[in-house]
Amino acid sequence: MARFDDDALRRLRALIAKRPAIEIDAPSLRRAAVLIPLIATAEGWSLLFTRRAENLAAHSGQIAFPGGSVEAGESFEDAARREAQEEVGIPEKHVEIFGRHDDVVTNSGYLVAPFAGIVHERIEYVMQESEVVETFEVPIDVLLAEHNPEVRYVSFRNRKYPSYFYHHGQYEIWGLTGRMLKAFLDLVWQTI
Repeated sequence: MARFDDDALRRLRALIAKRPAIEIDAPSLRRAAVLIPLIATAEGWSLLFTRRAENLAAHSGQIAFPGGSVEAGESFEDAARREAQEEVGIPEKHVEIFGRHDDVVTNSGYLVAPFAGIVHERIEYVMQESEVVETFEVPIDVLLAEHNPEVRYVSFRNRKYPSYFYHHGQYEIWGLTGRMLKAFLDLVWQTI
């Protein structure tokens, strides 16, 4: 039986509803938003990830959640929905956002607002190939396995920083996505 099931999802929604996200006010940073998409499968709940195109200026080839820059006049939440539709074809009307997570500041100068959302209707993913070269789903229970996350130190600008690495088959999820995933799963652990 899955550890993260529909009852755990209900508890997660309630937990997030009473826990306000830390919203960082940093007007000098570029604004971005991502969707942490929960997908119902026959085996339980999974998260959707993308692999970014190799030719992108930032984070090329890395595993990510659907997301990107916030346009002028657009809310973080609207940007998360729009980017999910543009990058992988999830219609905005099929996404029920149920919580904003703590903002994250990147080393590349972005303020990122992550949103957890349920994708209510299964679709055939249609990738925007200039940005996304692959989509894949990982069961939440796999991400909660004993071997996840692995903590490694990575070098950036002549300093070493701890980083979370999640493993699933051939995929290694780390960096900004690993940080957001760890924060999300810390809340999931409170519901199972």
